[in-house]
Amino acid sequence: MKKIMSAVALVSLAASVSPAIAVETGMSIYPKGMVGFMSGLLPPQSGLYLTDTYYHFGGSAGQAVRNGVTELNVGVNMDADFLQGTYVTDTKILGGTYAAAVAVAYAGANLHANVITPVATANVRVANSGFGDTIFVPIMLGWHEEKLHWTAGLSIYTPTAGYNKGELNLGRNVWGFWPQVGMTWFDPASGWDISGTAVWVAMTNNGATDYQSGDLLHFDWAIGRHFGAWEAGIAGNLVHQVNGDTGTGARLGAFRAESAGIGPAVNYATKAGETPLQFGAKWEHDFGHQNTFGGDVISVSATAVF
Repeated sequence: MKKIMSAVALVSLAASVSPAIAVETGMSIYPKGMVGFMSGLLPPQSGLYLTDTYYHFGGSAGQAVRNGVTELNVGVNMDADFLQGTYVTDTKILGGTYAAAVAVAYAGANLHANVITPVATANVRVANSGFGDTIFVPIMLGWHEEKLHWTAGLSIYTPTAGYNKGELNLGRNVWGFWPQVGMTWFDPASGWDISGTAVWVAMTNNGATDYQSGDLLHFDWAIGRHFGAWEAGIAGNLVHQVNGDTGTGARLGAFRAESAGIGPAVNYATKAGETPLQFGAKWEHDFGHQNTFGGDVISVSATAVF
């Protein structure tokens, strides 16, 4: 359930110069670091799971090209509120519990940079806010065997948000597909939880810019220990672009994005009457990045079960 997250676009960057930013806008449609503790566990109990997540990313890059203009010292901030609904059924497929989900987001983004002109260098600031693209998850399956839990699913990224070439867009003007698998080893006696989720992200060509972003492999992980209603530990994310960007919009070549982040994480479980609630928070700092924005991911989430 936790790993069904929606994605929104960050900024409308076309490409970059050294250090080059790979993937159009500089980041995958799957927001890195979105899942963590118990991410391989699909709840065995049927019902509707509603999750609201505040997600912040703030990062920077040395140089970039946006709308054909060279920009230096580029900084970007995005704040998004993701609302997702996951329905876990009693149906079994291949021995696994079947679930489906949908997720939407309302986001705000801003970008600042120095722009080189023939006569001077000017400071530019742009911002936008609104609804982002929508994620549909037609199938997710979960299995359980003693301390081991694992899931497999497919998410479809749908371009439902507005898009205007040359602007700072929250929509990406692409379709995306990400198959994913997650695994959790959880020992109730000791309280230890070791979890990881791998996501393969493929995007269609952006016809407005003729930019074909390369495929990416994401891996979000977490190690924590339960202390009564609490779980605390560390969480991290890895991003690896498998193949380079193509198309006339990728004017500077087939660069590939790489990044790695890590930081503290905490969860808390309780009830409001008979309704189970879970709260989570984490901060992951990029300790390494190449051809992409480097910065910080901060997320706070709340889940209710009906």
